[in-house]
Amino acid sequence: MRTLLAVVSCAVLALTGQACSTPGGGPAASVATAGAGGSAQGGGLGGEGLPDLQGGYVPAKVGAPPDPGPEQTFRIGPYDLLKIEVFQVAALSSEVRVDDKGFVMMPLIGAVQVGGLTPQEAEQAIAHKLGEQYLQNPQVRIFVSEYASQKVTVIGIVKKPGVFPVAGKTTLMQAIALAGGLDDVARKNEIVIFRKQPGGNVNAYVVDLAAIEEGRQPDPVIVADDRIVVSKSGAAVLSKAIGNVLTGWAMRAPF
Repeated sequence: MRTLLAVVSCAVLALTGQACSTPGGGPAASVATAGAGGSAQGGGLGGEGLPDLQGGYVPAKVGAPPDPGPEQTFRIGPYDLLKIEVFQVAALSSEVRVDDKGFVMMPLIGAVQVGGLTPQEAEQAIAHKLGEQYLQNPQVRIFVSEYASQKVTVIGIVKKPGVFPVAGKTTLMQAIALAGGLDDVARKNEIVIFRKQPGGNVNAYVVDLAAIEEGRQPDPVIVADDRIVVSKSGAAVLSKAIGNVLTGWAMRAPF
């Protein structure tokens, strides 16, 4: 099992082109695959023979992540820049940045909690406070000028790796375009998306970008805090895990 985990570590190092050694001391040119039906003794195995994926190892699935659905609608977060307009009341209209606790400061009504709300919900919250004492039937519109809280990370063999803001619905191809596109030696058929799950765990999804470009597979939607890792051509990304974890693959997450 130690050998397997060490080899998985090599896969992640390969994503950034770093050298890696196997337990025997030699360089690992590619990731080994455990034999079908293999088993391991001693530590490192959880119940039902599943690998212990603690310490940064996460289950991986070959295929696109599930569609996030309407529950992933953009919600205002800390440091987002909002343009708030109150219809026919220019003195109450302003461009303000959300503070680290999710509040914005408004003329007359002071601090208003908008963090965690959709722009439409924030409009209603501000209109309600204005209507309590100052205006009759106020009409409020909010435009997000800067999406500081919604970011995606793209690393590996791309032209401009980094952390990028995402505005509204963003797909994998669009996220890679934010990073300047793939380098010439990128492995297009094994793009890895690391995604945090509602319970705090992380899953990895290995996506074939070439198939997406050719229209054979849909372009998956990216959500805030996704990590996209592009490996180098000729470097294996995954190692076969002992047991059945999603599709039986495991790798180390770049968190």
